[in-house]
Amino acid sequence: MRRVTIELVCLVDGEVLVPAVTLSGLLRHVSEEVGTWSGRAADPATLLEVKEMMDSLADRIDVDCMALVSELDED
Repeated sequence: MRRVTIELVCLVDGEVLVPAVTLSGLLRHVSEEVGTWSGRAADPATLLEVKEMMDSLADRIDVDCMALVSELDED
């Protein structure tokens, strides 16, 4: 087992922020895991849709973060 430590930032209202790279990485990892479930009495079309949805969300998070960094670099 490998132990990983990530920093979390707690807001005043109790919400927790997680680094975007951690979130998109988690989505990609779960997507890969879902891709291995094809022989487990699950509908293959549904599994593919879930996998594609997670990959798409991870891509959007990455693109939005790159755009934000680009905006900050311009200022």
